[in-house]
Amino acid sequence: IVFSIVLFITRNLGFSCIVMAIVAAASLIVLTIPLAYMETPKSRRWETKSIVNLFKRCFPVFVALFLYCLIDNMPKFMMEGPLSYDNQLYFNVLYFPAQGILLTASLLYKPLLLRLAAAWDNPDDHRTFNIIMAAVFGAIIVITVANLIIMGWIGIPIMSWLYSTDFEQFRMLMYLMIIAGGVTAAIDFIYQLITVQRRQNSVVKLYLITFAFSLIVSFALINSIGLMGAVITYLAEMCLLLVLIVLQFANISVHTRRRSTKRLEGPSSRF
Repeated sequence: IVFSIVLFITRNLGFSCIVMAIVAAASLIVLTIPLAYMETPKSRRWETKSIVNLFKRCFPVFVALFLYCLIDNMPKFMMEGPLSYDNQLYFNVLYFPAQGILLTASLLYKPLLLRLAAAWDNPDDHRTFNIIMAAVFGAIIVITVANLIIMGWIGIPIMSWLYSTDFEQFRMLMYLMIIAGGVTAAIDFIYQLITVQRRQNSVVKLYLITFAFSLIVSFALINSIGLMGAVITYLAEMCLLLVLIVLQFANISVHTRRRSTKRLEGPSSRF
């Protein structure tokens, strides 16, 4: 908000960024650090062994997220050579509502991750896990449909006015990008569920497969049909990743529940 107000008043991007950085630092000192001390229990003293272990455990998460960033930006990277710079503007504007879906959905499910982890760790509470999961997926669908309706109604005219460009010509690409945003939100949520299941190592290969796919498809489509190829590439790579990660999640869930059933049946069968 401060950045926007200062930019509107001064019309100076550099000065607005400096002010935004100062406000961010102030919020860290005034809000974040005091809240961290007041709201969280005091942790034990750090140990080198614990830090090394933490890095080992989190390394697959880092690799997966790094690959995801590459996949997410691959159409933009591939547009650099064959397409003019204005196509980057058009793609980024079309991408904005899709990113908004992901951000809105994450505001809903991230506060629930601790509860989801507790529900998953307790075999008797898996029904709660399933209910929360279904509710979040329902919310993602509702958010995506709402974005489609709003952008189809007043969103495109407003964006045309803001950017002084006729975005009516990109209406179909906007719809495809919004659908891709819904798919992206679903991917991120399922990835969080797999992390809750402590199986984050298993998704790295899925991101590698999708990364290879995005390289080939983005090169072929962008060089042949331009901006439309970039949008179709983004949607296609996200759909592929969604299918792969859903299959992986289903596989993990089935195996985990089978092991839980065997543990429960073991003592009674011996008796």
